[in-house]
Amino acid sequence: MIFGQDRYNKFSMLLHWMVAILVLVLICLGMFMHDIPKGDPDRAFFFNLHKSIGVTAGLIMFIRLWWRHKKPPPPLPSSMPRWQVFMSKLSHGLLYVCLIGMPIIGFSASQFTKYGVTYFGLFKIPPMGSNNPELRDFLQSIHHDLSYFLMGLIVVHVLAAMYHRFVLRDGVVRRMLP
Repeated sequence: MIFGQDRYNKFSMLLHWMVAILVLVLICLGMFMHDIPKGDPDRAFFFNLHKSIGVTAGLIMFIRLWWRHKKPPPPLPSSMPRWQVFMSKLSHGLLYVCLIGMPIIGFSASQFTKYGVTYFGLFKIPPMGSNNPELRDFLQSIHHDLSYFLMGLIVVHVLAAMYHRFVLRDGVVRRMLP
């Protein structure tokens, strides 16, 4: 049985699900963008949309990190084996590293282009660095490779949630459901 003190608070849940939705959109958009040829008139729109959503997700992740420090997550069930507790903490830590690192690396890559970031068409964040294709390409390759690592972590996260929900039925998943 999951009681109030064993659940995440509403704001933590909101931040979790906001980031989850944004990351799914970013992954789909990133895969789609990969196939847009240079010179396509829609290319800039989709790249700026990806950058804008990425910046938003990054900002939410910083809020989430601050909030997690202020309001730590509820304890895991005492019946959970130590190896599962360890894997839970490791996978959540790696998710946080990716979900904070990816927007920083992606934004940094944009700083070494002539384009910068146009945030949802509202305002432009001009590049702070010079147009440096080598550095941009290096950062973009890290961003790209990290996206596959993140997708793997998400699969593990979802499979673990399904295992707790449908096999163990231990209430762990209900902690994050509104």
